[in-house]
Amino acid sequence: AGATSPAASLVDTDESGEMELFLEKRFDRCLSPGTPKSSDATKFYYDELFVSAPPSGNWAEGESPDVDLAMTLHQIGQIHRRSHRYAAALSAYNASLRGMKLVFGEEHAHIAAILGNIGNLYMETGDNDEAFEVYQEVLGIETLHLGLSHPEVAVTLHNIATIECSRGQYGEGVKIYKQVVEMQKIRYGHKHITVAITLSCLADAYEKLGNTNGAIKIYEEALKIRIGVLGKAHLDVGRLMHKLGRLASCRKDYRVANIYMARAEEIYTLNKLATDHTFLLEMARDKADIQAGLAFGYV
Repeated sequence: AGATSPAASLVDTDESGEMELFLEKRFDRCLSPGTPKSSDATKFYYDELFVSAPPSGNWAEGESPDVDLAMTLHQIGQIHRRSHRYAAALSAYNASLRGMKLVFGEEHAHIAAILGNIGNLYMETGDNDEAFEVYQEVLGIETLHLGLSHPEVAVTLHNIATIECSRGQYGEGVKIYKQVVEMQKIRYGHKHITVAITLSCLADAYEKLGNTNGAIKIYEEALKIRIGVLGKAHLDVGRLMHKLGRLASCRKDYRVANIYMARAEEIYTLNKLATDHTFLLEMARDKADIQAGLAFGYV
């Protein structure tokens, strides 16, 4: 994720402050002046919310399970996460999760939404093992309420496939990405940009498995969709052509590689990339390899 701009941070801080004031009115005893709220704290006051029902079953005033409070905690978690205050975000998410479970039980759709954001947080912080476990739980709840063909289920499966590939389990990633592609084609049609994005992930997994021909075939399908949606001069189209040129070069098909590279270079020029841009530096190296291959008589 990109860095948060100062203006965005200020908005997030103001919005978070308004929600904190709302919580203070409901949880006065939890918000003593010395209670830590910063992201570098080891414990947050959110940790004290909705911990468990009292043995008597009678909650203190202002402390009973409340959907509005749980939803507010979820939003606070979102704000902290956008500002990269991940420890605070996780604490708020977990408090929201506890509150929602007390109201709705373990398998409500709201539970899946909060868990999904917890999984996203773990992915953003590089904890893919935790993310994988959370997404599996999300998948079970989503399929129960939404069915196997719902877009939210496809998103969760896509995340699981991404984690499988990050673990080096590319074969598993390929199986799941294929399933997601079919779901997306049924839902959105064969020419939707969402399909192109998943196809590119699938092609990358094929590439990692050493299946260059399979990767090229899938990337070419993704390229057709991107051209149709984004236009021939879009930078993403140029980047994908560059990728195809590099793969063609890997299988020593230098003539085809040269064509793709020339088209990619034209698009980079149209987009006025700086001369020291990473894409152009990579292009110079790749073109040199292709020209060397052509010089040795490969076609």
